[in-house]
Amino acid sequence: MQTFSRRLIPGIIFSFFLISLTYAVTMAQDTQDKYQRKSISFIDAVLPVGDNVQLGYEQEKFLLKTIKDEIEMSRFDYNPLPDEILLSFRNEAKSRSTQNLDDLAAVMEDVLVPEILRLVDLAKEMRAQGLVSEAEKHSFVVEKAKESGITTENLEAVMNSAYIYVPVISQVKEYTYADKNMVNYELHGGIIWFSVKTGEAGASVTLLVKKETVGKGAAKVDAQFTHKGKVINGKQYAFVTAAEVLARNLKVATQEIPEFQLTNPLANTGSGWVEFSMGKREGLGVDDKFIIAEYYENADGSTTREELGMVRVSRVADNRSKRADSKARVVIGGGYERGMIALEHPRLPIDISVRLGMLPIGGEETLPHVDHIHFEEDISSTITVGQLWFNYNLARSTQISQLFASIYGEFGVGTLDGASAFGDDLESGLYWGIGGGLVKKFYVNRIHLGIEALLSYSNYTVSGTNANDHDWEWDIGSIGMTFNGNIEIALAYDWNFGAGVSYRMFAPNGDWTYTLNDEEIDLSPYNDVPELDYSGIGFQVYLTWSLPSLGYDPLKMARGAVGY
Repeated sequence: MQTFSRRLIPGIIFSFFLISLTYAVTMAQDTQDKYQRKSISFIDAVLPVGDNVQLGYEQEKFLLKTIKDEIEMSRFDYNPLPDEILLSFRNEAKSRSTQNLDDLAAVMEDVLVPEILRLVDLAKEMRAQGLVSEAEKHSFVVEKAKESGITTENLEAVMNSAYIYVPVISQVKEYTYADKNMVNYELHGGIIWFSVKTGEAGASVTLLVKKETVGKGAAKVDAQFTHKGKVINGKQYAFVTAAEVLARNLKVATQEIPEFQLTNPLANTGSGWVEFSMGKREGLGVDDKFIIAEYYENADGSTTREELGMVRVSRVADNRSKRADSKARVVIGGGYERGMIALEHPRLPIDISVRLGMLPIGGEETLPHVDHIHFEEDISSTITVGQLWFNYNLARSTQISQLFASIYGEFGVGTLDGASAFGDDLESGLYWGIGGGLVKKFYVNRIHLGIEALLSYSNYTVSGTNANDHDWEWDIGSIGMTFNGNIEIALAYDWNFGAGVSYRMFAPNGDWTYTLNDEEIDLSPYNDVPELDYSGIGFQVYLTWSLPSLGYDPLKMARGAVGY
């Protein structure tokens, strides 16, 4: 019997250890479980700080609406703060001549916080009296509202809130360039978040985060644009696009606050996919990124988060009236299990890609002519270029994962070997190009395959000095199609490395012009003018970065510059 007991005790101890470990892991997981909807109060105005803020009524109204449209996501419930509190707060901020977010946060702590705590204390009193029924609660609220001089709506709004935000505008800069027919807007602003907490020790309001960002817009002054169904002028377009960029950056900043980050345990898992109970009710979108993590409790009672990888949402469930699970494809990691935690990884729907490319350029042999360029033989050369791409993810509007609208610009140098002008071999020429189109990516875990179809414009310029010391410059541009096939690997949550092959289709162009001593000479009447061709096969390698913020919208900037 004693022998049996000696054998049994180690087993019991080991079993107790396993149970304790499982309990500790479970408790740690519970520290970051399903996302709970937050109740938000807000000041229904964009508060100016500093001396460099001049906004018209319509501009202020549009800016406030744009910020609210972005900040007030479906994951929150909202209550505007009472007008009386807003008025006293604005007056105090004005009297102190607040210059930055720190100054405004101090005003909030001195003026706004005491008002909120006064209302929270009323809520504590209501709980202390043990009021249960809705009729009892309503009667209490009405009575206290009369005693304190505030309205029932005021009291209920603050009592139901856990967080407060204040939108801020700190600088409004307008630049008009008459010689270029352009107007630029630059808006500096931010957001302050406070957390309202109540407990046995009492109520407190603490500064949660303050975030500053910028939004820029530009447009032709005399142009007209259609924006959200309205026709507006260039100055208005520059302002509204700057406001939209500012608001979008503030949205991402809000999503990055840990208290507001969407989180949920994995409900189901499979080979290359996971599911979790979030969807349209929380404002989920196709291609939203989530980090998969586990939480462990340390010996001192603190928790440690271990990040295991990343997934991308592929199907958004409609859970507005009943429970439904959204699906996400695995990008990094694998072997995920039910109960692991999915944490939102917010980013703008814009990727930047920096590329190094080799592009084809060439032409057919032509007869020599003393007055213009000619090719001594068939030319097949390459141009080394640097490219900057902006890829706009269209998944939220189309529900098609990894579908992008892309624009790019490129710049490089190259030599047309065997070409001459005015009796001399050509030096290296400057090349630039722009383009845009659609991109579709297909991915299996870390590997992404991409297809790009683009309308492109290419331009090559070469210059020199002839035997008579006359400066000259040749220039030729052409429009064509570019098709790229790429393969990428996800290096990290927001970084991809890629390489690819391109095929370019351009019609040969012989529409050469050149400038000689500031006089432009058209060579189209000549029969033996060479044709330059940008067609052929090219190559590129690149890095792509998913942006957390960007001070301007490249597509809107391009539209403003074109004036359409």
